[in-house]
Amino acid sequence: MTRHLIRSALLALCLLSLPGLAAAQTSNGYIQPFANPATPQGEVMPGVGAPSALLPGQPPLAEPVAPLLTPLALETPPAPVVVELFTSEGCSSCPPAHDYLRELSKRGDLLTLSFHVDYWDYIGWKDRFGDPAFAARQRAYAAARGKTIIYTPQMVVAGAIEVVGSDRKAVEKTLKLADRRHSMYALSLAKDAAGAIHLGLPQAPLSVPASLWLVTYVYEDATAIGGGENRGRNLITTNVVRSLRKVGTWDGRPDDRIISLTDAEIAAKPDACAIIANEAEFGPVVAAAAWDFKDLW
Repeated sequence: MTRHLIRSALLALCLLSLPGLAAAQTSNGYIQPFANPATPQGEVMPGVGAPSALLPGQPPLAEPVAPLLTPLALETPPAPVVVELFTSEGCSSCPPAHDYLRELSKRGDLLTLSFHVDYWDYIGWKDRFGDPAFAARQRAYAAARGKTIIYTPQMVVAGAIEVVGSDRKAVEKTLKLADRRHSMYALSLAKDAAGAIHLGLPQAPLSVPASLWLVTYVYEDATAIGGGENRGRNLITTNVVRSLRKVGTWDGRPDDRIISLTDAEIAAKPDACAIIANEAEFGPVVAAAAWDFKDLW
């Protein structure tokens, strides 16, 4: 028990940076990079590589299609504020953030997603939802804002503001700051007679083209943890992302796109999907929408 507590404490206090980043010992015992004295006290990713603008293994981009002629269903919900939690089943600091995200997911004005990263797998428990593509997204968000540190649990709100995911007071303050629904653009969804899903993009005065990301996820998962820092716990996570794929770009002109799932995405049996439009590649979210698959097929 003592060895486990010491090990957990060392991991929690360990702050590792991207290559070339200097660090210094602070008065309270935390290691802190010179470049970012306000580093959050989360668990920081070890051995971070250089950020990549594109995620690995992306299939070809979706092609524009002709306008819909006879849509069977059309939905244009209000654009939600996107909350992305970067987490891991191997992170002892993360369970409180899981509980908090589950509460936030009940709010109709938010789209909450749990991206499980893989960089804590080496400490005794392999997160079956961990994906290097999700860690790459987290790194790219950091790089887009001139940051050199990523950690868990980290929330990225509206693609623009990061905050410790278990710090409820800070998150609530961030959500108020990031409530940009007045400047977000609503997306529409239609299903045609053949069962194809169409994404409707509105007219929008975008300063730069936006990247369109398709996210599939399951609403909830419960996992009995058999090793690592959370050994013996039953972790419940909400809106667990199963896949992330760039499906095109949007220059602000109205358009229709056909969105088809790959065989791998279907095999994961997701409950829902979301489209997130990030300014440029990983800038602020300018549009988003989520849909329940049971309403689509």
